[in-house]
Amino acid sequence: MRVLHLPVNTASIPSHTVRGLCKIGIDARGLVYGSSRIQSFERLKVIGSNAKPARYSIAWFLWVYNFFRWTMWADVIHWYCGASALLPFDLDILFLRLLRKSCIVEWLGSDIRISEIEIKDNPYFRSIVSNLPGYGRAEKSYKKQTEFAKAGFVSIVSVGMLRYIKPDTFQKIFIVPQRLVLSDYQPVYPDPNKIKPILVHSPSNPVIKGTQRLINVIEKLQKKYEFDFKLVSGIPREENLKIIQKADIYLDQFIIGDYGMAALEAMALGKPVLCYIKPSIIEQYPADFPVVNANLDNLESVLEPLINDGKLRNKIGKLGRKYVEKYHDAEKIAKQLVRIYNELKRR
Repeated sequence: MRVLHLPVNTASIPSHTVRGLCKIGIDARGLVYGSSRIQSFERLKVIGSNAKPARYSIAWFLWVYNFFRWTMWADVIHWYCGASALLPFDLDILFLRLLRKSCIVEWLGSDIRISEIEIKDNPYFRSIVSNLPGYGRAEKSYKKQTEFAKAGFVSIVSVGMLRYIKPDTFQKIFIVPQRLVLSDYQPVYPDPNKIKPILVHSPSNPVIKGTQRLINVIEKLQKKYEFDFKLVSGIPREENLKIIQKADIYLDQFIIGDYGMAALEAMALGKPVLCYIKPSIIEQYPADFPVVNANLDNLESVLEPLINDGKLRNKIGKLGRKYVEKYHDAEKIAKQLVRIYNELKRR
């Protein structure tokens, strides 16, 4: 089986997925447009970058050439909708429809999240949505979904993204967790005897992560307790992971209401993770879900015991690593994906 992953490396998930598939003997390749310092591009062919504009035309022709060549090679197309069609007039999607290949589109986050749905049960998102003009409009999301469905794609989502799928649009929807190649993450569990812990927050989007209100809470706590706080942004991925590896507590996000790749990477490194998980989402996760659930109203009181108790930090850090090994191992999930790919081919 030959599987091609396209067209962007959203949150490094395509890279992790291709590597997981290769580990179990699947001929998987990735072709992505654009590079970033905050992503892992291992086992992917990358075309284009944030280089000078004069080079864009060359990258564009290289992309078109490789797109047509590699899609002809593949048996299965796995599309990550961090971007929709990259060619004008949706020619790439139309081309895949004409090829009648087995095609699947995976939705990962802001590519499908709908503000009108999110604000119904998330007061924290409701409080910042006015600062995100045009973000997550239902009309745009549903139009994008319909385009892929008409082209014969089936859909993959995680549990938290399922509610944003337009009803009766896709012939088939598969629930697949996000994944990591765990060998990339050497856990360093918090020292249970450490008196002055290190707290780390590395927001990709400070508004959506609730960064400013988090800082307000940190400033209040620093008047009462001894700890170090590191706000990390805009640095290469490897450097960011090294900082998290030395942390004792990882503060993820407190607006969206679900966890993502940043929390997974921190748990894989053995850190207790604080994150806001909406009641409507958390009830869908397993009983051993280890993320410490905190919102912007109770963050101070939830964070205090972790600042003061090294043994608690160590315990939750170990639970987080076990959880990622059990539910988010790229090699295990690769086997689930192969079953999905085979089902598509039989169809």
